[in-house]
Amino acid sequence: MEIETTAIRILLLVLMLGIASIFDVKTRKIPDVVWMIFGGLGTILYVFDDVTFYEILSMVTTGAIAILLYLYKITGTGDVFAIISMAVILPVHYGFVMVSITVMVASFFLVVLFVMSYNVSLNASDMIRTRKIIFSEFNEPKYRKIFAFFAIHRKRKFERFVIPAEKSLSITPNTKSFVLSSSKKSFDNSQMESNDTIFVQNIPPLIAYMFGVAVFLLLPEIISVMI
Repeated sequence: MEIETTAIRILLLVLMLGIASIFDVKTRKIPDVVWMIFGGLGTILYVFDDVTFYEILSMVTTGAIAILLYLYKITGTGDVFAIISMAVILPVHYGFVMVSITVMVASFFLVVLFVMSYNVSLNASDMIRTRKIIFSEFNEPKYRKIFAFFAIHRKRKFERFVIPAEKSLSITPNTKSFVLSSSKKSFDNSQMESNDTIFVQNIPPLIAYMFGVAVFLLLPEIISVMI
């Protein structure tokens, strides 16, 4: 029975993240019902399983980390629910791997790597095209401009999910300052669509990255279940 429930848990986790990824990529908003359904099914399966201390430790640790990420505005509520739901559905696998924490850490690493590479490529392209030093209009110290080179870029017309990363200084005409935020709450798509000249930050679909990492991590088990 334990082997059968493990297979069900793996399928539930992958299916949950797959469905959530579709919403995340299209709208950056995931209905709470997704987490309620799959998290609830994962909880029900404990009727047929013996919960170990290590699994409980994994759930508690993951929950604490997820809450801290939310309090420090590193992730949105959907990402937090995804992390906690993963911990409930499949807290531990391969004997000792805390699945949700592993998926979360790897996903964050990939997101940061992608965002930095994306910003650097766009900023370098702008400098080559205009033959001007980037951020010259910003009243900021050099170290913040170096950080901004990796963190923000000038908005492109095709981009939908971004947040403003600049503001004008009223005390100094024609100068700006950086507004760097990790919160998705300031996202306003209608405002962004009307302005293709300001500097912005990306809102990457973190759950889509989680889905990819989870599939990669659990691929041997997924294949064995499907055969």
